[in-house]
Amino acid sequence: MEVLVIGAGQAGLGAGFWLARRTLASFLIVDAGPRPGQSWCDRWDSLRLFTPRRFSALPGLAFPAGPSRYPTKDEMQAYLAAYARRHDLPVELDTAIEVVEPSEGGGFLAHTAGGTIRAGHVVIATGPFHGPALPAAAAGLDPEVRQLHSSQYRRPADVPSGEVLVVGGGNSAAQLACELAVTHQVTIAAPRLWYLPDKILGVSLYWWIYATGILNVGTDSRVGRLIRQRGDAIIGRQLARLIADGTIRLLPHRVTTGHGSTIGLEDGTSVTPSSVLWCTGFRPHYPWLRVPGALDVDGSPRHEGGASPVPGLAWMGLPWQTRLNSSIADGIDRDAKALVSRLESQGLTSAARRA
Repeated sequence: MEVLVIGAGQAGLGAGFWLARRTLASFLIVDAGPRPGQSWCDRWDSLRLFTPRRFSALPGLAFPAGPSRYPTKDEMQAYLAAYARRHDLPVELDTAIEVVEPSEGGGFLAHTAGGTIRAGHVVIATGPFHGPALPAAAAGLDPEVRQLHSSQYRRPADVPSGEVLVVGGGNSAAQLACELAVTHQVTIAAPRLWYLPDKILGVSLYWWIYATGILNVGTDSRVGRLIRQRGDAIIGRQLARLIADGTIRLLPHRVTTGHGSTIGLEDGTSVTPSSVLWCTGFRPHYPWLRVPGALDVDGSPRHEGGASPVPGLAWMGLPWQTRLNSSIADGIDRDAKALVSRLESQGLTSAARRA
Protein backbone atom coordinates (compact mmCIF):
# COMPACT_ATOMS: atom_id res chain seq x y z
CA MET A 1 0.00 0.00 0.00
CA GLU A 2 1.48 3.34 -1.02
CA VAL A 3 -0.79 5.66 1.00
CA LEU A 4 -2.88 4.90 4.08
CA VAL A 5 -5.41 7.58 5.06
CA ILE A 6 -6.69 7.25 8.63
CA GLY A 7 -10.19 8.69 9.00
CA ALA A 8 -13.20 8.65 6.67
CA GLY A 9 -14.62 12.04 7.61
CA GLN A 10 -14.48 15.10 5.39
CA ALA A 11 -10.70 15.44 5.67
CA GLY A 12 -9.94 11.82 4.77
CA LEU A 13 -12.47 11.64 1.94
CA GLY A 14 -11.29 14.98 0.54
CA ALA A 15 -7.73 13.66 0.51
CA GLY A 16 -8.96 10.50 -1.21
CA PHE A 17 -10.66 12.56 -3.92
CA TRP A 18 -7.35 14.11 -5.00
CA LEU A 19 -5.33 10.96 -4.50
CA ALA A 20 -7.67 9.23 -6.95
CA ARG A 21 -7.41 12.02 -9.52
CA ARG A 22 -3.80 13.09 -9.40
CA THR A 23 -1.92 9.87 -8.76
CA LEU A 24 -1.94 6.25 -9.77
CA ALA A 25 -0.87 5.29 -6.28
CA SER A 26 -2.58 2.54 -4.36
CA PHE A 27 -4.31 3.99 -1.33
CA LEU A 28 -6.79 3.00 1.34
CA ILE A 29 -8.97 5.03 3.69
CA VAL A 30 -9.71 3.31 6.99
CA ASP A 31 -12.11 4.30 9.76
CA ALA A 32 -13.07 2.76 13.07
CA GLY A 33 -16.74 3.58 12.54
CA PRO A 34 -19.42 1.56 10.72
CA ARG A 35 -19.96 4.27 8.06
CA PRO A 36 -18.16 7.30 6.65
CA GLY A 37 -18.56 10.38 8.80
CA GLN A 38 -19.65 8.34 11.82
CA SER A 39 -18.26 10.95 14.22
CA TRP A 40 -21.11 13.28 13.19
CA CYS A 41 -23.65 10.70 14.38
CA ASP A 42 -21.92 10.46 17.73
CA ARG A 43 -22.78 14.03 18.77
CA TRP A 44 -25.93 15.55 20.24
CA ASP A 45 -29.26 14.96 18.50
CA SER A 46 -30.11 18.55 17.60
CA LEU A 47 -26.68 19.50 16.28
CA ARG A 48 -26.65 21.65 13.17
CA LEU A 49 -23.55 22.79 11.39
CA PHE A 50 -22.61 26.42 11.73
CA THR A 51 -21.70 26.50 8.04
CA PRO A 52 -24.41 26.82 5.35
CA ARG A 53 -24.83 24.02 2.83
CA ARG A 54 -22.74 25.86 0.24
CA PHE A 55 -19.76 25.73 2.61
CA SER A 56 -20.34 22.15 3.78
CA ALA A 57 -19.42 20.43 0.51
CA LEU A 58 -16.27 18.65 -0.65
CA PRO A 59 -14.82 18.92 -4.17
CA GLY A 60 -16.77 17.05 -6.79
CA LEU A 61 -20.21 16.91 -5.15
CA ALA A 62 -22.53 19.75 -4.16
CA PHE A 63 -24.31 19.50 -0.83
CA PRO A 64 -27.97 18.67 -1.46
CA ALA A 65 -30.74 21.16 -0.73
CA GLY A 66 -32.78 20.76 2.42
CA PRO A 67 -35.40 22.39 4.62
CA SER A 68 -32.86 24.52 6.50
CA ARG A 69 -29.92 26.67 5.43
CA TYR A 70 -27.72 24.77 7.89
CA PRO A 71 -27.36 20.97 7.58
CA THR A 72 -28.05 18.67 10.48
CA LYS A 73 -25.39 16.26 11.69
CA ASP A 74 -27.28 13.35 10.10
CA GLU A 75 -27.43 15.15 6.76
CA MET A 76 -23.67 15.69 6.96
CA GLN A 77 -23.02 12.03 7.65
CA ALA A 78 -25.34 10.98 4.80
CA TYR A 79 -23.54 13.39 2.46
CA LEU A 80 -20.14 11.92 3.34
CA ALA A 81 -21.40 8.38 2.76
CA ALA A 82 -22.83 9.45 -0.61
CA TYR A 83 -19.55 11.18 -1.43
CA ALA A 84 -17.52 8.00 -0.84
CA ARG A 85 -19.91 6.05 -3.09
CA ARG A 86 -20.06 8.72 -5.79
CA HIS A 87 -16.29 8.81 -6.20
CA ASP A 88 -15.79 5.10 -5.56
CA LEU A 89 -13.24 5.75 -2.86
CA PRO A 90 -11.55 2.71 -1.26
CA VAL A 91 -12.93 2.93 2.27
CA GLU A 92 -12.53 0.16 4.82
CA LEU A 93 -14.88 0.60 7.78
CA ASP A 94 -14.93 -0.96 11.25
CA THR A 95 -11.15 -0.87 11.17
CA ALA A 96 -9.70 0.71 14.27
CA ILE A 97 -6.03 1.59 14.17
CA GLU A 98 -4.35 0.18 17.26
CA VAL A 99 -0.75 1.23 16.58
CA VAL A 100 1.09 3.11 13.85
CA GLU A 101 4.85 2.73 13.98
CA PRO A 102 7.82 3.03 11.63
CA SER A 103 8.72 0.00 9.59
CA GLU A 104 12.30 -1.19 9.66
CA GLY A 105 12.31 -1.30 5.89
CA GLY A 106 10.97 2.26 5.56
CA GLY A 107 7.43 3.55 5.63
CA PHE A 108 4.99 2.56 8.34
CA LEU A 109 3.14 -0.34 9.88
CA ALA A 110 -0.47 0.20 10.93
CA HIS A 111 -1.72 -2.55 13.20
CA THR A 112 -5.43 -3.37 13.39
CA ALA A 113 -7.43 -6.21 14.90
CA GLY A 114 -7.70 -7.66 11.41
CA GLY A 115 -4.01 -7.51 10.57
CA THR A 116 -1.18 -5.16 9.69
CA ILE A 117 -1.20 -2.63 6.87
CA ARG A 118 2.13 -1.61 5.35
CA ALA A 119 2.20 1.86 3.82
CA GLY A 120 4.87 4.11 2.42
CA HIS A 121 2.91 7.21 3.47
CA VAL A 122 0.37 7.78 6.22
CA VAL A 123 -2.13 10.65 6.26
CA ILE A 124 -3.81 11.24 9.63
CA ALA A 125 -7.25 12.73 8.99
CA THR A 126 -9.04 11.93 12.24
CA GLY A 127 -10.29 15.48 12.87
CA PRO A 128 -9.99 17.75 15.89
CA PHE A 129 -12.42 16.00 18.28
CA HIS A 130 -10.45 13.43 20.27
CA GLY A 131 -10.09 13.39 24.03
CA PRO A 132 -12.61 15.49 25.98
CA ALA A 133 -10.87 18.32 27.81
CA LEU A 134 -12.03 18.58 31.41
CA PRO A 135 -10.74 21.18 33.88
CA ALA A 136 -9.18 20.07 37.16
CA ALA A 137 -12.32 21.24 38.98
CA ALA A 138 -14.25 18.27 37.56
CA ALA A 139 -12.25 15.76 39.61
CA GLY A 140 -13.19 17.36 42.92
CA LEU A 141 -16.96 17.10 42.60
CA ASP A 142 -19.04 14.49 44.40
CA PRO A 143 -20.65 11.68 42.38
CA GLU A 144 -24.05 13.16 43.25
CA VAL A 145 -23.30 16.03 40.89
CA ARG A 146 -24.06 14.68 37.45
CA GLN A 147 -21.25 15.60 35.07
CA LEU A 148 -21.31 15.35 31.28
CA HIS A 149 -18.89 16.53 28.66
CA SER A 150 -20.50 17.87 25.49
CA SER A 151 -19.25 14.74 23.67
CA GLN A 152 -21.44 12.61 25.98
CA TYR A 153 -24.57 14.75 25.78
CA ARG A 154 -27.30 13.69 23.36
CA ARG A 155 -30.55 15.32 24.52
CA PRO A 156 -32.02 17.27 27.50
CA ALA A 157 -33.31 14.04 29.06
CA ASP A 158 -29.66 13.12 29.74
CA VAL A 159 -29.49 15.92 32.32
CA PRO A 160 -31.30 15.51 35.67
CA SER A 161 -33.87 18.10 36.69
CA GLY A 162 -32.68 21.07 38.68
CA GLU A 163 -30.03 23.67 37.94
CA VAL A 164 -27.49 22.76 35.26
CA LEU A 165 -24.26 24.69 34.96
CA VAL A 166 -22.99 24.93 31.39
CA VAL A 167 -19.27 25.71 31.38
CA GLY A 168 -17.79 27.22 28.23
CA GLY A 169 -18.18 30.17 25.92
CA GLY A 170 -18.17 28.68 22.43
CA ASN A 171 -20.86 27.67 19.98
CA SER A 172 -21.43 24.27 21.58
CA ALA A 173 -22.00 25.84 24.99
CA ALA A 174 -24.35 28.43 23.52
CA GLN A 175 -26.42 25.93 21.55
CA LEU A 176 -26.74 23.44 24.40
CA ALA A 177 -27.52 26.10 27.01
CA CYS A 178 -30.36 27.37 24.82
CA GLU A 179 -31.67 23.86 24.25
CA LEU A 180 -31.58 22.99 27.95
CA ALA A 181 -33.28 26.25 28.94
CA VAL A 182 -36.56 24.90 27.56
CA THR A 183 -36.69 22.20 30.25
CA HIS A 184 -34.09 23.16 32.88
CA GLN A 185 -32.87 26.01 35.03
CA VAL A 186 -29.65 26.97 33.24
CA THR A 187 -26.60 28.92 34.36
CA ILE A 188 -23.68 29.45 32.01
CA ALA A 189 -20.16 30.20 33.26
CA ALA A 190 -17.95 31.92 30.71
CA PRO A 191 -15.48 34.74 31.26
CA ARG A 192 -16.12 36.23 27.84
CA LEU A 193 -18.90 35.84 25.32
CA TRP A 194 -18.80 37.53 21.97
CA TYR A 195 -21.29 37.18 19.17
CA LEU A 196 -21.52 37.52 15.43
CA PRO A 197 -24.86 37.72 13.61
CA ASP A 198 -25.81 34.65 11.60
CA LYS A 199 -27.07 36.98 8.85
CA ILE A 200 -26.14 40.47 7.69
CA LEU A 201 -28.67 42.29 5.50
CA GLY A 202 -30.49 38.99 5.13
CA VAL A 203 -27.39 37.20 3.79
CA SER A 204 -25.54 34.44 5.68
CA LEU A 205 -22.49 35.59 7.63
CA TYR A 206 -20.42 32.97 5.85
CA TRP A 207 -21.06 34.60 2.48
CA TRP A 208 -19.71 37.88 3.87
CA ILE A 209 -16.55 36.37 5.33
CA TYR A 210 -16.07 34.42 2.11
CA ALA A 211 -16.53 37.50 -0.08
CA THR A 212 -14.15 39.58 2.03
CA GLY A 213 -11.49 36.84 2.03
CA ILE A 214 -11.62 36.32 5.78
CA LEU A 215 -12.72 32.69 5.46
CA ASN A 216 -9.43 31.90 3.71
CA VAL A 217 -7.02 33.99 5.78
CA GLY A 218 -3.73 32.23 6.42
CA THR A 219 -2.76 30.90 9.82
CA ASP A 220 0.23 33.21 10.16
CA SER A 221 -1.34 36.27 8.54
CA ARG A 222 -1.99 39.36 10.64
CA VAL A 223 -5.75 38.85 10.43
CA GLY A 224 -5.37 35.15 11.16
CA ARG A 225 -3.34 35.84 14.30
CA LEU A 226 -5.91 38.36 15.51
CA ILE A 227 -8.79 35.92 15.01
CA ARG A 228 -6.95 33.14 16.81
CA GLN A 229 -6.17 35.41 19.76
CA ARG A 230 -9.82 36.49 20.00
CA GLY A 231 -11.16 32.95 19.97
CA ASP A 232 -14.31 31.53 18.42
CA ALA A 233 -17.36 33.76 18.17
CA ILE A 234 -20.86 32.55 18.94
CA ILE A 235 -22.85 32.62 15.71
CA GLY A 236 -26.29 34.14 16.29
CA ARG A 237 -27.69 35.95 19.32
CA GLN A 238 -30.20 33.49 20.79
CA LEU A 239 -28.06 33.00 23.90
CA ALA A 240 -27.68 36.76 24.36
CA ARG A 241 -31.45 37.18 24.22
CA LEU A 242 -32.08 34.44 26.78
CA ILE A 243 -29.49 35.96 29.12
CA ALA A 244 -31.02 39.43 28.67
CA ASP A 245 -34.54 38.27 29.53
CA GLY A 246 -33.38 36.26 32.55
CA THR A 247 -34.11 32.81 31.16
CA ILE A 248 -30.42 31.89 31.44
CA ARG A 249 -28.19 33.21 34.23
CA LEU A 250 -24.70 34.30 33.21
CA LEU A 251 -21.69 33.98 35.51
CA PRO A 252 -18.99 35.93 33.63
CA HIS A 253 -16.09 34.21 35.33
CA ARG A 254 -13.88 31.20 34.83
CA VAL A 255 -14.43 28.00 36.84
CA THR A 256 -11.41 27.45 39.08
CA THR A 257 -12.30 24.81 41.69
CA GLY A 258 -14.62 21.93 42.40
CA HIS A 259 -15.16 20.49 45.86
CA GLY A 260 -18.05 18.31 46.96
CA SER A 261 -21.13 19.85 45.43
CA THR A 262 -19.64 23.33 45.03
CA ILE A 263 -17.97 24.90 42.02
CA GLY A 264 -15.79 27.93 42.68
CA LEU A 265 -15.29 30.81 40.26
CA GLU A 266 -12.30 33.06 39.81
CA ASP A 267 -14.09 36.04 41.40
CA GLY A 268 -14.43 34.10 44.67
CA THR A 269 -18.12 33.26 44.30
CA SER A 270 -19.50 29.75 44.05
CA VAL A 271 -22.45 27.80 42.69
CA THR A 272 -23.98 24.44 43.67
CA PRO A 273 -25.69 23.02 40.59
CA SER A 274 -27.40 19.66 40.34
CA SER A 275 -25.42 18.89 37.19
CA VAL A 276 -22.60 20.26 35.06
CA LEU A 277 -22.24 20.20 31.30
CA TRP A 278 -18.61 20.77 30.37
CA CYS A 279 -18.41 22.44 26.96
CA THR A 280 -14.69 22.85 27.37
CA GLY A 281 -13.46 21.46 24.09
CA PHE A 282 -11.12 18.65 23.24
CA ARG A 283 -7.45 17.87 23.49
CA PRO A 284 -5.32 15.95 21.00
CA HIS A 285 -5.30 12.24 21.76
CA TYR A 286 -3.11 9.95 19.67
CA PRO A 287 -2.10 7.06 21.96
CA TRP A 288 -1.86 4.80 18.93
CA LEU A 289 0.70 6.98 17.11
CA ARG A 290 4.12 5.65 18.06
CA VAL A 291 6.24 7.52 15.55
CA PRO A 292 9.14 9.46 17.09
CA GLY A 293 8.97 13.15 16.25
CA ALA A 294 5.32 13.14 15.14
CA LEU A 295 3.96 14.81 18.31
CA ASP A 296 5.21 17.57 20.57
CA VAL A 297 5.61 17.29 24.35
CA ASP A 298 1.90 18.10 24.81
CA GLY A 299 0.84 15.35 22.43
CA SER A 300 -0.17 17.77 19.66
CA PRO A 301 0.73 17.20 16.00
CA ARG A 302 4.02 18.68 14.88
CA HIS A 303 3.52 20.04 11.39
CA GLU A 304 3.99 22.93 9.03
CA GLY A 305 0.84 23.37 6.97
CA GLY A 306 0.01 19.68 7.49
CA ALA A 307 3.51 18.47 6.60
CA SER A 308 5.07 16.45 9.41
CA PRO A 309 8.82 16.62 10.07
CA VAL A 310 8.64 12.83 9.87
CA PRO A 311 9.14 11.82 6.21
CA GLY A 312 6.06 10.12 4.80
CA LEU A 313 3.70 11.34 7.53
CA ALA A 314 1.07 14.06 6.94
CA TRP A 315 -1.96 15.60 8.63
CA MET A 316 -5.33 16.70 7.25
CA GLY A 317 -8.26 18.62 8.74
CA LEU A 318 -6.52 20.22 11.71
CA PRO A 319 -7.86 23.55 13.01
CA TRP A 320 -5.90 26.37 11.41
CA GLN A 321 -3.77 23.84 9.53
CA THR A 322 -3.12 26.44 6.84
CA ARG A 323 -6.14 28.77 7.02
CA LEU A 324 -9.21 29.69 9.04
CA ASN A 325 -11.36 27.10 7.25
CA SER A 326 -8.92 24.18 7.22
CA SER A 327 -11.04 22.08 9.55
CA ILE A 328 -14.38 22.59 7.79
CA ALA A 329 -15.47 20.87 4.60
CA ASP A 330 -15.09 23.96 2.44
CA GLY A 331 -11.42 24.30 3.38
CA ILE A 332 -10.45 20.70 2.66
CA ASP A 333 -10.01 21.11 -1.11
CA ARG A 334 -6.87 23.24 -1.21
CA ASP A 335 -5.23 21.46 1.71
CA ALA A 336 -5.88 18.10 0.03
CA LYS A 337 -4.37 19.24 -3.27
CA ALA A 338 -1.35 20.58 -1.41
CA LEU A 339 -1.03 17.25 0.40
CA VAL A 340 -0.96 15.30 -2.86
CA SER A 341 1.63 17.67 -4.30
CA ARG A 342 3.86 17.05 -1.28
CA LEU A 343 3.43 13.30 -1.62
CA GLU A 344 4.43 13.56 -5.27
CA SER A 345 7.56 15.46 -4.27
CA GLN A 346 8.33 12.60 -1.87
CA GLY A 347 8.24 10.05 -4.66
CA LEU A 348 4.57 9.26 -5.21
CA THR A 349 4.07 8.92 -8.97
CA SER A 350 1.57 11.33 -10.45
CA ALA A 351 -0.89 10.15 -13.08
CA ALA A 352 0.41 12.82 -15.46
CA ARG A 353 4.05 11.72 -15.20
CA ARG A 354 3.27 8.04 -15.52
CA ALA A 355 1.09 8.66 -18.57
